[in-house]
Formats: sequence, C-alpha cells, structure tokens
Amino acid sequence: MQDGIADFSGGHYYDNFDPSTRLSPEAEQGLALEFEGAKRRIIDYYEPALRRRGAVRVLDCGTGNGVAVDVLNARGFEGWGADLSALRKYQWRERARRDRLVVADVASLPFPDGYFDAVIASGVLEHIGVQESRTPRYTVQRLPDRDEQRRRVLQELLRITSASGAVFLDFPNGAFPIDFWHGDAAGSARFHRTTEGFLPRFREIASLIQIIDPRARIQALSPYRRLQFVQSATHWYGRLLSAPARVFLALMRGRLAQSALNPFLVIEISKRSIA
Repeated sequence: MQDGIADFSGGHYYDNFDPSTRLSPEAEQGLALEFEGAKRRIIDYYEPALRRRGAVRVLDCGTGNGVAVDVLNARGFEGWGADLSALRKYQWRERARRDRLVVADVASLPFPDGYFDAVIASGVLEHIGVQESRTPRYTVQRLPDRDEQRRRVLQELLRITSASGAVFLDFPNGAFPIDFWHGDAAGSARFHRTTEGFLPRFREIASLIQIIDPRARIQALSPYRRLQFVQSATHWYGRLLSAPARVFLALMRGRLAQSALNPFLVIEISKRSIA
C-alpha cells in the first residue's frame, strides 16, 4: 500500500515510468485529453446503461487515469478501478477515491467471485496477446497464444461479475479497415488488414464467450455518444467526418452494430443465472 493505493503487481508493470522524467509535449497533450474523455465516457454513455441494468457496484477495468472511478462514485455508484501501469499509479495520487483503485493484472484481479454488478473494460482487450511498438512508427504483432490470453481475461471479467450482471467491452473494430486510435500520433488514422490479428472482431469475442459460458448472451451496441471524436478532431479528416459519423452511429442498430461498417465495437455480455 502506497499513497492509499493497493498494489498487487509485485512490481511487474506493463510500462516503465520514472516520475523525474519529463514527458514529451505529445504525451502531455494525450494525457490532458484523457481527463475529459474519461468523464464523457461514463456520463454520456455508460451511466445510462448501468442505470438501465440497476447496477450499483461497478469496476472500470483498465481505468487509466482513474478519473472514471471518481466520476462513478460522485454519481452514486460504488465505483472501483484497476490497471497495471506504473504511470497510472503515479497519476492516481490525485484521485479522490484512490482507496478504490488497485494495481493488478486484468487476468488475475483481487476481487471475489460475483463481486460486481457490472464491469467495464474500455480499450483493454485489443492489447492482450499482441506485441506493440511505436519506434519509429506504430507496429503490432500477434502472439501465438493471443486467443488463450484473451480467453483468460474474458473469463476473469465474467468471474467477478454477478450472476445477473454484465460485462461491457469496447475497442476499435478489427473488421473495419481504418483504425483511428492506434496510429503514429494521437488521433492519427491507420489503415490495416482486417486479418492483422490486433483489433478484435465481434465474431471472435462471441466464439470465446461461447467457450467460457454458453449461457451468456452477447450483443453489439451502437457506439453513439461513446465516440466523442476529440482526438480525431485535431486532424482535418476528423473535423470533416465527425458530423456525418455521429448521424450514422445514432441510426446504428442490431446486426449493423456488429458489422464491418461499424468502426468501434461496444459489446455487452450478460450472464445468466444457473436455473
């Protein structure tokens, strides 16, 4: 326990961070954009979904800067957060509810079975089972055990979710050929092969869930209001496309939400109680 933050990492973080090192202007800009993005992610998108399900105790897994946890608690939820980052642990010193932030591996979380009414994992699963580099340009390589790693993570998220609860996953859609979130710079676009093996596709997640719990129900939701187009708006194409994209996402329903026409997947996995 340090600064009121529980650390279950054993000193093994996925990043290296020295508080005495000055961040680059690009890194500082990215971190600044995250603060508002974390608030909007909860207030504009997930809070209505949580209230619809009657969720009270909520985990934001891969919480990043931890702002979402403060927002959840301020809005009447029992919000918790987890991440395995030395940088994030340093940032958490500024959070009001750092007592509800834990440093832990997403595949081995320090919570009992069925502890949460809902678990949110935003921008987490795509980084499991791959090796990424930004030197000198962004590249990603699928690891041989990618699917097994992702299965273990999904199984762990379902383990800590109550029998009547749900897991929410979101990430760029691997079936969509343009990735607006993992480019050479914040908000820059990246064309990729849909067979690249980095960004998950709906059918891949559905197959893994079928293995873990055939009783679970999985559906793709519209990402309308989940996407705020903040980073992409720093580029000309983002400013040009944001308005029509919002209209398109607002109209997105059913199978269209899981298709290759959707740039950003939001998936709800509902557990079923054993009869």
